[in-house]
Amino acid sequence: MMKYRIRDNIRELIFGFQDGAIGNLGVVIGMAQALSPNNIILLAGVSTMMAQTISMSSGNYISIKSEKEYFSVDKEDRNYGKEYANNKSAIFSSIIMGLSVMVGALLPMLAFFYYSGVNGILPSIVITTLGLFIAGVIKSKYTNLSAFRSGMEILIVAVLAATAGYLIGDLFSGFF
Repeated sequence: MMKYRIRDNIRELIFGFQDGAIGNLGVVIGMAQALSPNNIILLAGVSTMMAQTISMSSGNYISIKSEKEYFSVDKEDRNYGKEYANNKSAIFSSIIMGLSVMVGALLPMLAFFYYSGVNGILPSIVITTLGLFIAGVIKSKYTNLSAFRSGMEILIVAVLAATAGYLIGDLFSGFF
């Protein structure tokens, strides 16, 4: 019986966490900038978190299954991929992906349990970017990158996404 390890699913762990955090950060700060009340901000955040979790987990399952099917064709140039695919469990990897999305998506919502509306935007950004930086630092333990570089890599992407969410919310705040 094969043992499945989390470290063999670092892709799913980082991808899910970052996607959940950045996607939901854009949603909740966009809703806050559009002057939505906290119950609507949190409802949007939870709805987005659940939709992301289902979408990312099921997409991950199908992609790993498809990869295994592709590499099952006996071709010499597919040996590396076949070995990699054989060590992946579509179900286990999808569970890791789903849990990572959920944990990441929770981060931006935390501020809105304590702050109302636009007052939660900056704390939400700080909590999320700090969490993403820490995820990058953790990732460095498996990748031989420096902890600072790995953390900053994820942090820069988060800041760009947060800025886009804020600007979109600001743009549409007068329409609704």
